Amino acid sequence: MLLKKRGYFFILDAVLALFVLVIGVFLITSSYVNAPQPTQVGFLADDLLNFLSNKKIKDLNNQYAGIGGELWNQGNITDADNSLLQQIGVFYTTNKLDIAEKFIQNVSTGIIPPQYNYELWMNGVVLYPKIPSVEHVESKGSTQILTTSKKLTFGVINTTTGNLWGPYKAEVFVWEK
Repeated sequence: MLLKKRGYFFILDAVLALFVLVIGVFLITSSYVNAPQPTQVGFLADDLLNFLSNKKIKDLNNQYAGIGGELWNQGNITDADNSLLQQIGVFYTTNKLDIAEKFIQNVSTGIIPPQYNYELWMNGVVLYPKIPSVEHVESKGSTQILTTSKKLTFGVINTTTGNLWGPYKAEVFVWEK
């Protein structure tokens, strides 16, 4: 008779332990915090910088920045073999920062989803947006994830004289609004 009471005690102890474990697992899984994925924002920064550094002017189908476009006809773009990032560097070197800002805005349209903001810096100078809005600055200050991608860029400013510019550090900052 005494052995049967011990069996009840051990079964009751096992059930109680199982109950405590189930409650613990439930509490741990229910307290899961949904945080934004930093990899997605990091991919956006890398993708934008890779697009700018790999896409050439001659491959761009753009009324403003492509061959035969507004900047080409005005003589602001003269080398069709420049990458977009190199052309931004040329604008930075020749102190055409307003043209650089409009160029960046024009060629990057549709690349970054609307729920994200981004900035492009060249050698420590912000080129896009040159004068950020209040909402832009506030979203950058209050974001939880801000990633950056960096690349060095350089090029030839005058092919006949062989004058070079750079190397400049190009940085893209991307964050969720």
